[in-house]
Amino acid sequence: MSKPDNLADRIKLLLSSGDGADVHFLVEEGDEKEELSAHKLILKSASDVFEAMFRFDTENAKNGAANGMVASSSDVIGTVVVTDVQIGTFKAMLSFIYSDDLNALSGDNVMAVLYTAKKYHITGLAKACLAFPVPKLRNVFFAFDQARLLEEKVFADNCLDFIDENADKLIKSDAFLQIDQKLMCEILSRDQLKISGEVEIWNAARRWAKEQCRQNDKECTAPNVREVLGPALFKIRFPLIPQDEFSKLIVPLRVLKHEEIVSVLLYHSHPDSGVPDVFPLQFSTKKRIYMRKGRISMKFENFLKFAGENGRLHSGAVYIKGLKWYITALSSVRDGTEERCLGFFVNCSTKSTEIKNWSCSCRLMLRIVSQKKGANDYTLVFNHKFNQKSESRGYPHFIDFEELMDTDNGWYDKEGDSVTLAVDVFAEEPYGGDGS
Repeated sequence: MSKPDNLADRIKLLLSSGDGADVHFLVEEGDEKEELSAHKLILKSASDVFEAMFRFDTENAKNGAANGMVASSSDVIGTVVVTDVQIGTFKAMLSFIYSDDLNALSGDNVMAVLYTAKKYHITGLAKACLAFPVPKLRNVFFAFDQARLLEEKVFADNCLDFIDENADKLIKSDAFLQIDQKLMCEILSRDQLKISGEVEIWNAARRWAKEQCRQNDKECTAPNVREVLGPALFKIRFPLIPQDEFSKLIVPLRVLKHEEIVSVLLYHSHPDSGVPDVFPLQFSTKKRIYMRKGRISMKFENFLKFAGENGRLHSGAVYIKGLKWYITALSSVRDGTEERCLGFFVNCSTKSTEIKNWSCSCRLMLRIVSQKKGANDYTLVFNHKFNQKSESRGYPHFIDFEELMDTDNGWYDKEGDSVTLAVDVFAEEPYGGDGS
């Protein structure tokens, strides 16, 4: 039998054949079990968890050799039982460890693989999972929940952004029917859900309640629907549903109590005068406003020179919601001191100088992007409303250059003499401008 003619294929053959394997993993998935063979040396090179797991074997072998003895089978780890990882997921991890193979990674298993990668400290595999395209996830609600449990905030936020942008479709999906009540409350509370109308939220919540009744062998009566919805019922913004739809589609179902129905109808009759105390309105009247997300980036080359001189630089423009956004970076001396510092500003304007009285509310996250493995970005988040009188917002003394360029912080690439700034923009629909 011919042998592989390159290193990558030879390593893959080691894994598939189990030739020379000195550790075995018995992976249990329900009633199914499978023994997977591996090589300690390769696993130890990829993971400090495996290194610690096999340290006893190494030390025992050294001590035995020093005393002229050979380690017996009882002195080494032979079989490791794994009960919290699926068989396919464990195989995907081994494939990556042996050959950087990511072919097994999919929208079905990426969150399970991420859990496994974090459990065994396989950093490269975890990064690959976190770079997986959110639109390709089989169940973005599950992925969001798992990302939070695994403390992967950026990936969780990306899932939320996708849910917001595709809410009209996702709340009608079978995946939505499988979320728990707590997550549904969180989803329905979001101001940024992009939906065609609030009645769609009600329809989705009712479908979810019906499914919960079915799963719990309950009759789908109005009291039972109200019971399973619980606090989620009060996340639905009934006053935003047109009165005719509310009267025809919701009132007859009797899920809402008499006083709740009256309060909504009174709101429709007098939306600007408030509801009498005897019929307090328990549902939000705040309109859901989908916020478009965008990112502006700016990479400095020759940063040391920029830090040493007074001046300013601008990034290229990015268009979000039809508005022009860009970064301005300043190099200056902090007032009353000799300390040099970086100024960091975000600019927003319309494409047309003829448009007056425009405005755009947004949330901004200013970032100095980490250049060092394991280091966090330097961030600052704030809300602002841009308009023709206020087209720039930021900080003239965002950070001292001494702190920014401290290599321990990881924001300055000393070898490349570079720094990267970025701004995450979450913009509402512009008012009076040419946004779209």
